[in-house]
Amino acid sequence: MEINRRAFLTASALAAAAGATKGAFGATGTPPARRHRVAACPPRSSEYEARRPGPPRVMVIGAHPDDADIICGATTVRLVERGFKVKFVSVTDGSMGHHILSPAEIAKVRRAETEEAARRFGLDGYDIYGYPDCGLYPSDDVRRLVARKIREYEPDFIFTHRTNDYHADHRATGQAVMDAGYLLGVPHWCEEAKPMRLRPVVLYMCDLFTYPRELKPDVMFDVDAYMDRWCDGLDAQVSQFYDWLPWDKGTTGEVKALGDRSDIEKRNAYLRKYWAFRKVADAERFADAWRERYPGRRVPKYMETYEISEYGRAPTQEDLDLLLG
Repeated sequence: MEINRRAFLTASALAAAAGATKGAFGATGTPPARRHRVAACPPRSSEYEARRPGPPRVMVIGAHPDDADIICGATTVRLVERGFKVKFVSVTDGSMGHHILSPAEIAKVRRAETEEAARRFGLDGYDIYGYPDCGLYPSDDVRRLVARKIREYEPDFIFTHRTNDYHADHRATGQAVMDAGYLLGVPHWCEEAKPMRLRPVVLYMCDLFTYPRELKPDVMFDVDAYMDRWCDGLDAQVSQFYDWLPWDKGTTGEVKALGDRSDIEKRNAYLRKYWAFRKVADAERFADAWRERYPGRRVPKYMETYEISEYGRAPTQEDLDLLLG
């Protein structure tokens, strides 16, 4: 019986993926190598509930109270301007993010900073789940909380970390989201929140790791026009970008030279220099993919790039058009 069930699920997944992706990447495009896709979750179909009415929703699930800001803050500004509701999440409390303040002190500071960042980015909220910083594991407890929060918010799209990112907390967060993916629709699991009949599309946020393989650019955003707003958002995280991280990187002299940060052009140049490197790197390494997908359009200087996860629902053309605009 189990063998037959596995065969059925495998065949169903292959058929669903073929149907969901057939012609689904036309103008918005995806490289030919990515057109074969097996998704862990059932496809969007007439047998499943339609997406919740109202503005489309995005949930960015990061490990720390600045991960979402750094990696996809410019995408967020772009989506919010188009009417999306976006919620940022930090699974940990960020309590290890300082070299002087105690864990309890910095956790309190960072919570306040996320509230200001939410205001500047125009977010629908910035949640901190409160697991210990530098001590996160993809346990059943973490998976259930993440799943419950996803079910409650009902996002159309989730952005999260890949599982081969540099920080153990990043990897654990990505693993928890992956593990929750199919379970989001299981009625008798995590019964305190209503199961989702239409599970979200999951996308991995950019990282620069090449082992075991490099991130694939399924979705690419030109964010050149949104970088100043991105800098405004980062500027809210004062304890991180002007204190702890410069101390960690050895750039405290440059921070002192900024003074009170009232020179916005100078401030933005500093933030771009040290925190936009992923966006610049993506624009360079994925330039050929951009030209193939968008013939005649210039390659942006700053690009925010995402890979579609097979642990979420395979996106349709409608999904991609909604996201890319």
